[in-house]
Formats: sequence, structure tokens, C-alpha cells
Amino acid sequence: MMDTLLKVTRENNKITGTLVDTDRLNATIATGVKEQLNKNFDDSEICFTLSLQNIKFIDSTGIGVLISALKTARQHNGEFYLTDVNKEVMDLLALMKLDKVFDFK
Repeated sequence: MMDTLLKVTRENNKITGTLVDTDRLNATIATGVKEQLNKNFDDSEICFTLSLQNIKFIDSTGIGVLISALKTARQHNGEFYLTDVNKEVMDLLALMKLDKVFDFK
């Protein structure tokens, strides 16, 4: 299951990813998702947009995955965006002031 958590489409240096087969980004799947996200930044200057359209719940480990992806993108002179964030997840990000840290599309 770990290899199907992140569906990715790539066009040159623009990548769009969607978490699939789950509505939760939590400790159970965090390691697999983190590995899959970070391997997309092998090249520099990648623009990665992650859709959270299916995610209805995120825990602290899941937030750590998103922060790790953002950090990895920046280390490779890339960009990391979140999109399709539902209200509950956005409320949590805002509560943690992470709505000021992440860029949204």
C-alpha cells in the first residue's frame, strides 16, 4: 500500500501530487508519504503542488511530513504548495499559525 499513497503527475519541473486511498494523514502512513514526497525533490527547482482534497484528518506527525517536504523543497531551491485543503485541516493549520508558513494554490 505504501507505493500507492501518493499519485504524482509530472510535467518538466512541475509536479502535482494527490494523496489517495486515505482520508487521513497521520502516524500510520506518515513515513511512507514523507519518503514519497521527498524523493520528488531529487532535482533542483521543482515546483510541487500537493492536493489534500481527500484528507479530512491530519495529526502532528502528518503536519511534520508537510513541514519536512517544505524544508526539502527549499533546500533544493524548489517550491512546495498545498491545495484543496478542507476547512477542518485549514482550521488546524491556522490554529498552529502554519497558514503563514505554507503557500497555498
